[in-house]
Amino acid sequence: MGYERLQEYVNSQDWSAAEQELENIRCSGQAIDDVLAILAATTYIEAGEREEAYEYIREGLKFNYKNYELYFLLGNYYELQNINQAWLCYENAEFYCESEEDLEFIRQYKTRLEEQQEWNVRNYSIVLLSYNCKDICKQCIESIRANSGSMAYELVVVDNASTDGITEWLKKQQDIKLICNAENRGFPGGCNQGIKAAAPENDILLLNNDTIVFPNAIFWLRMALYETEKTGATGSVSNYVGNDQRVEEQFDTVKQYQKYALEINIPMRHACEKKIRLIGFALMLRRRALDEAGMLDERFSPGNYEDDDLCVRLQYAGWKLLLCHNSFIYHYGQGDGQNRGSWKRIFHRNAELFKEKWGFDLGYYTNGRNQIIGQIEKDREEAISVLEIGCGMGVTLAKIEYLWPKAKTAGIESVENVARLGANYLDIIQGNIETMELPYEKESFDYIIFADVLEHLYDPEKILKKMLPYLKPDGKFLCSIPNIMHKSVLIPLLQGKFQYEDAGILDRTHVRFFTLDSIAEMFYRCGMKIENLIVSTYEKGMTTEEQELFDALCKLPHIAESGLFDAFQYIFSARQK
Repeated sequence: MGYERLQEYVNSQDWSAAEQELENIRCSGQAIDDVLAILAATTYIEAGEREEAYEYIREGLKFNYKNYELYFLLGNYYELQNINQAWLCYENAEFYCESEEDLEFIRQYKTRLEEQQEWNVRNYSIVLLSYNCKDICKQCIESIRANSGSMAYELVVVDNASTDGITEWLKKQQDIKLICNAENRGFPGGCNQGIKAAAPENDILLLNNDTIVFPNAIFWLRMALYETEKTGATGSVSNYVGNDQRVEEQFDTVKQYQKYALEINIPMRHACEKKIRLIGFALMLRRRALDEAGMLDERFSPGNYEDDDLCVRLQYAGWKLLLCHNSFIYHYGQGDGQNRGSWKRIFHRNAELFKEKWGFDLGYYTNGRNQIIGQIEKDREEAISVLEIGCGMGVTLAKIEYLWPKAKTAGIESVENVARLGANYLDIIQGNIETMELPYEKESFDYIIFADVLEHLYDPEKILKKMLPYLKPDGKFLCSIPNIMHKSVLIPLLQGKFQYEDAGILDRTHVRFFTLDSIAEMFYRCGMKIENLIVSTYEKGMTTEEQELFDALCKLPHIAESGLFDAFQYIFSARQK
């Protein structure tokens, strides 16, 4: 390895000489393995250079995710900022350690932290629903056993009247609390049974049975759960999941995903993203938060929206939700065993039930605007400031805070209960932008976002002029505006039809309509120039009759360019001329 001299300096606690030797090794271009990482992290921790130590620990675990000494050193790193997370690192070191002598040493560190008043880590219960999918369910349980410390968790399985033999296999397992239902109780009903059967003091991990738990995925979920005292739930990223929890990288085999998981389930700077909701396929819940918010609402049986409903109740109770970008769990995405037609029908029914219960359409407010975010040109390390008008629950702002860790964001939302939810985790206030006084200083924002908002205003040009003084001199508006010229509106109009809808270009709450020309004119009158124009298209199938009408329309003299009829929405930035 060539680390003999460095090892000698570390053994003799000559930290100055060790740092110099590390500098020599770094200049030589030597790749970092786990041995070098241990020596370097030890040196830098002793020298008080904790962030240098963290980077070496990260690189070492990338090389060997099972190295218990690196988790022990990671515990040393966290002790000065969060003893609960430090304790979890020592527990993970204990899980991977095979040396009896070192095990005793690690346990002494755990015991010392347990005696401190701030320590409050709980064990956890994994609540797993079983409904057929025998081989996949067995694979899930085996992955839990292989990658979770047995001293920290219990496994509670609720079988929802399976018929493929999985029930008989489950009955033979000695490490499972098993509940066998005579009928399918659905996801919320089954989960509630499992939660009630779990140890009453334990945190809860709701886990789909069609998942594979890769190494350290649960460890990082727990690390995030204990990041602050107000974190109520944490969720994983995956290959098959909604809510912007799906990773961009896509592979063909489970083996490839496992390799990917080993590369990302490691220490990560800014690993957690604030979320308004988390998908229940892998949802870690703090016991106290769950006790306050209550169990899953069984009106949503057999499934869909029960996790959203729980997340709303957690938020209203003041708990925060975090998505862990360094916790990857594989998801087959077929655990409920229902056919697609049935699933779709239940999904839409439960969407209406949710709307009746809470007074708003969840889907309308929880889609992040990635194309708007793509208009931000600042470096990721810059301390940008962003205001969003009509921010909903703040999903786009939360994503900006994750991508730009030093960002300062603020939002204004007109719907009271929506703004109240967003205000639990972001700086969001409720108000009508057309009538309210603004609490912000002039020239304080790099970006002001109007994402599908201007068409809802009675006087959008007046509001643009109102907001201009709040932009920094080089600041920009980031906008998206639907195009009234889109053929999905134009063709029915030529047939005498103009029907408002719940969403889209003819959203019944729209009071102004725009073409590209009218957009450009409005911003011109405000003294602004449009840049970085993106055209978003949406192809809605046309009947033969509609296609003939459209083709004939395009042949008329003096008609607008045909591409303007294909534009569903315009996304752009605008700055002062």
